[in-house]
Amino acid sequence: MDSRHLKCFLHVLEAGGLSQASQRMHLTQSALSRQIRQLEEHLGVELFLRTGRGLVLTEAGRRLEPMARALIMDLDRLETEVAAGEGRVVGSLVMAVPPSVGAARPARLICDYRARYPDVRIRMISAMSGAIQDGLLQGRLDLGLLHHPLTAAGLVSENLWRERLWLVAGAAAGLSAECPVTYEDALRAPMILPNPHHGLRALVQGYAAGMGVGLDVVVEVDSLPIILELVAMGIGRTLLPHPAIEADLAAGRVSAAPVVAPEVERVTVLAWAEGREPNRAAAAMADLVRERWQRSV
Repeated sequence: MDSRHLKCFLHVLEAGGLSQASQRMHLTQSALSRQIRQLEEHLGVELFLRTGRGLVLTEAGRRLEPMARALIMDLDRLETEVAAGEGRVVGSLVMAVPPSVGAARPARLICDYRARYPDVRIRMISAMSGAIQDGLLQGRLDLGLLHHPLTAAGLVSENLWRERLWLVAGAAAGLSAECPVTYEDALRAPMILPNPHHGLRALVQGYAAGMGVGLDVVVEVDSLPIILELVAMGIGRTLLPHPAIEADLAAGRVSAAPVVAPEVERVTVLAWAEGREPNRAAAAMADLVRERWQRSV
């Protein structure tokens, strides 16, 4: 058994099957399957159950997962810390950002980071805040951006920036930047929001509860593109920061108005797992995030 076997195991687990994992690792399915089989033979247990709907972890696989993650993280840290003595930043980092951050901002961040630290392997993931929080707590992610108040025990966080929420509806609703909408009026229509495990939902519910206003959530969707598609179809309305809706506004698919009385703002934070100091590669990324994105909040 070596680190390649453990990495294959984790990639198959995260991808949900051999096909997706083989594409991610640039291996053939047969080669990847052979790595998993060798690991199972070495440990003397089955790690996955082969079902008609894909691979499912066995009890032994569930026991192996946290230990495998810890070992791979320690190996990455070893590589990073040894190279640090030579003044180099090497190794790997996995970072996740929510889709509402957009594509341009993370792309510029990666470009700047690569220019400074070309020897680091970067994996950037786009995911909803709830999934990012779980990934940090379970050790699958080194760094993540989350939206306050979704900062659970076990995470360390630093404020980065604030964003005002806008009411977003279909184009036919005729909302505009020149005609703000009160928060109470914004919540009178059927809403499309993520599940309560998401920072946006927690924020909206918290303000609504404080004002004694009920929420009529007709659809829960943990996907920003699907939320915007449903809003464009007139199924309901939602609340989002302006950067998340710029493309759809420009295309005329939705309309939007700023929310007032009160102005609801969402705070974006940089987070990592408590008690698990970021390795040198992740620490360098955290420094760059602060340099590029941190504003007074």
